[in-house]
Amino acid sequence: MTGTVARSETPVLRAPRSLNHIAYPTWDSQRTHDFYTQVLKCPFLAAIQLDVVPSSGERTPYLHTFFGLSDGGAIAFFEVDGLPGAKPDGIPSWIRHIALNVDSMEELHAWKAHFEACGVEVNGIVDHDGVWESLYVFDPNGVRIELTLQTRDLTDADAAEGAAALRAWNERKA
Repeated sequence: MTGTVARSETPVLRAPRSLNHIAYPTWDSQRTHDFYTQVLKCPFLAAIQLDVVPSSGERTPYLHTFFGLSDGGAIAFFEVDGLPGAKPDGIPSWIRHIALNVDSMEELHAWKAHFEACGVEVNGIVDHDGVWESLYVFDPNGVRIELTLQTRDLTDADAAEGAAALRAWNERKA
């Protein structure tokens, strides 16, 4: 095989495989650590403290912490020196949230009892269209967390109904 270079096939692009992590701001890394490790039962995975942001070169001292989910993904936080406090931006608090899967209705009820025992205010269990059963809490940073049980797979019929709803929404806005 002289003079030839092996070429790899160009991969077919599809939706990303899974969530690695999602990041939010925090103003108190210790309080965030305590909530995620003690209340939400996520293992503490890592913390990275740097003074320069690698992706931008911006000089901004920060601590980046990671808390594990059972599937290998993570929830991460940045505490940044001098970060101004969260300001209301007019977006309702229920819109920005992270939904995390649980495996059974019994587990969802156990989480509800656990949150209540920890003194965390709980909203739900709420039935969403016969597809999801969910409960909601806020973490110390104001991040809304939804623990949800998906009770059935979404089907082609759900996608078709969703596409019709999107068209109707766009027509309504026009």
